[in-house]
Amino acid sequence: MEDHKPLKTLIEIMKDSELKFKERRAAFEEFAPILVAHAKPEEEVLYGAMKKQEALREKAFEGDVEHGLADQLVEEIKRIEDEDLCSASIKVLAELVEHHIEEEEEELLPAFKKNSEAQEREKLGNLFLQLKVTYLAAGDDNVIPDPKTEIIKNQ
Repeated sequence: MEDHKPLKTLIEIMKDSELKFKERRAAFEEFAPILVAHAKPEEEVLYGAMKKQEALREKAFEGDVEHGLADQLVEEIKRIEDEDLCSASIKVLAELVEHHIEEEEEELLPAFKKNSEAQEREKLGNLFLQLKVTYLAAGDDNVIPDPKTEIIKNQ
């Protein structure tokens, strides 16, 4: 949930139609790699673990779908040349991710905590952090680490 804090800050800027486009676009440029560095390990680690539990499978797939929509919007925004269309798309992305974060914090994470042991959560948290570092070090918001890496193989 700590990862959500910088995303929430940037979301507020991205949603603010009163700000100049350049400010909102700059917030998006900062937001995109942070989002990927959070979302990709979350998909691999948290959602992967949740899919193994019948009670949590649907919530995990819902998270995957929302991440996919956010990924699509990020890629579209990078290619948009019309300032108004880009501005609108940035706002929609911000609202989508904001909604997703709220659901995670209020429903998904509490459900996972209820259906898992502390030791498993600690192990998954450590793996998440290792993968996040890998994504951040790559410096490209499109990079996907090789699933055969030592980090994943050893878990």
